[in-house]
Amino acid sequence: MNPWRGVATTLLLLALLLAGCGGAAPQALLFGPAPWPDGERSTYTLTNADGQRAGSAVYALASVASAQAEGETAWQLVRTITALGSQEIMTVTMDATGFRPQTSQLQRISAEGRERVDAIYTGGQVDLTLNTRQNIMTVQREQVPSDARETVTLPMLLRSLPLEEGYATQITTFLPVAAQLERITVRVAGEETLQTPAGSFATWVVELDAGDAESRAWIAQETPHVLVKYVDGRNNATLELTGTQ
Repeated sequence: MNPWRGVATTLLLLALLLAGCGGAAPQALLFGPAPWPDGERSTYTLTNADGQRAGSAVYALASVASAQAEGETAWQLVRTITALGSQEIMTVTMDATGFRPQTSQLQRISAEGRERVDAIYTGGQVDLTLNTRQNIMTVQREQVPSDARETVTLPMLLRSLPLEEGYATQITTFLPVAAQLERITVRVAGEETLQTPAGSFATWVVELDAGDAESRAWIAQETPHVLVKYVDGRNNATLELTGTQ
């Protein structure tokens, strides 16, 4: 009898067991219907990496006319961040189902002036127009996968995923201001009850792994599955819900 056969078998079994501990493989991306009501408005406190209050954020969602199909409706997300004497307004119009972006506009307003980035999506490409604070305009065209979603919409889109223990999927995101594509692995890491200024929420803890940074979101388990808390993995800024209507 080969004395190494038993050792090899044991090592193989250990390898299989360890592989099984790595979490469920990502499943196909499938969004459900929008859980938010038309006209929803959620407000958040914004704190910096040191835990100090830095400003506020508002997410507003409303049904609007589609920018690409006459007679059809779309969702419009407006995120407004006010911090350190400046304001950033991000407006994204996206498909009513599937939430693929149609158009977007970023405005940054401060004492130094105003800058703006407009994006128009058509199939597998996006046309970008940048207007700087010095009133210099540049245009560029980028190729993007037809299934890409805008980065700013991701915290809200998590609400329409079938989150549960062990759930995992992947989402491609695009950030127009930097023309940056990322492949994000979304994984439910567990459950947690959070106490916030808006009340107590039983949440799913969702990890968002971009490879070089990992963000984390807390999504309420009860409909309409509000975003309760969000920690950005790149700047360590934190959003915490203060109210929704």
